[in-house]
Amino acid sequence: MKYPEKVKYILAIDSGATKSEVLLYPVNEGGKEKIRLYKFPFINLNILGYDESLKRLKKIVKDISGVVGKKNITAVAAGISGARYEKDRKKLAAALRKATGINKVFILPDTEIALEAAFAKNVKNCGILIAGTGSILYYRAGDGKINRIGGWGRHIGDEGSGHWIAREALYKVTRHYDKRHKAELLVKVIKKEFGIDDTNIIQQVYHHGFEISKLTKHVFRCAEKGDKVSLRIIKDAAENLLTHFIPLNKQKYTIAMMGSLLTEEKLLVRELKKASGKKFPNIKLVLPEFSPVWGAVKYALLNAKFQSSNVKKIIE
Repeated sequence: MKYPEKVKYILAIDSGATKSEVLLYPVNEGGKEKIRLYKFPFINLNILGYDESLKRLKKIVKDISGVVGKKNITAVAAGISGARYEKDRKKLAAALRKATGINKVFILPDTEIALEAAFAKNVKNCGILIAGTGSILYYRAGDGKINRIGGWGRHIGDEGSGHWIAREALYKVTRHYDKRHKAELLVKVIKKEFGIDDTNIIQQVYHHGFEISKLTKHVFRCAEKGDKVSLRIIKDAAENLLTHFIPLNKQKYTIAMMGSLLTEEKLLVRELKKASGKKFPNIKLVLPEFSPVWGAVKYALLNAKFQSSNVKKIIE
């Protein structure tokens, strides 16, 4: 399907650890053009490195340009996981401008667009707790300063994340093999779903690149069936996520829960709210009205200075 040539668009990207969500937003005033949503492979600067990350960004722009025409994309705003450092973001943005000819290119941390989507610029003492494959708290303090807690990656951080949950499950499974701990249901599930048992788990994890986080959803399903081992892992995950709140020093904050675990797994949300109510009663946990990709749209609208009634609709 070809879009009308007169229509101008913002290409907004939210890229996490498993996928990229791409939104095509029409800027034109008074038009009837539909907002379009696409899925692309993930982009993570830490995992993929600079060259592959840029390659995937260029592929997104190229593919969408094939639908609407490159001249009709007036701005690109991308929230990229792993893009913690400004020098890396500037380098990516400059390269993407050169490769695409699009002058208005904004490369941001995925946390920044998520915060943009959840709260207006003038709101203080607010933040986002993201729990997907990884985990991080990104917040705006009372003085307006932006801070981050966690987000160090699966090897040295990401407590309470999907990867952490899956890794804990594997700990329990290997202890079951040793007869040091019982984890019968998890052992059966990992055998049935992935063909992994005590004879090949080392080869699969260390040599064959088994994607540990694929196990996460199965831990939740086992917990929902009443498996005590899986339930304990979920409760421990909630407790670990709560450690992100320690630096807030018992101040009042509104924290939006984001990421696949906190938007899809009701059991974890329940455990998190229960534990938070006891340990951090001054923190109000909420679900955001908009998904993070809308934060990329909002950022582009504000910083590219578009003149349209569509701008007012989303930034207010």
